[in-house]
Amino acid sequence: MSAGIDEVGVRRLAGLANVISALLAAIPILQPESRADALQTCASMAADVADELEAITRFEPESKQ
Repeated sequence: MSAGIDEVGVRRLAGLANVISALLAAIPILQPESRADALQTCASMAADVADELEAITRFEPESKQ
């Protein structure tokens, strides 16, 4: 990874993306009354991941010399 990108942060985001994926995969087996809350939780976590990824892409690494 680039020296300017926080590898631990990226791994944390990857782990959170896996949690989102697992929760989405479980939606069909959840009780119908729980599905909307689970989907909202996924949406909220996905928005957090997207915000953090956007922040990472705005980071300008130091020029190589």
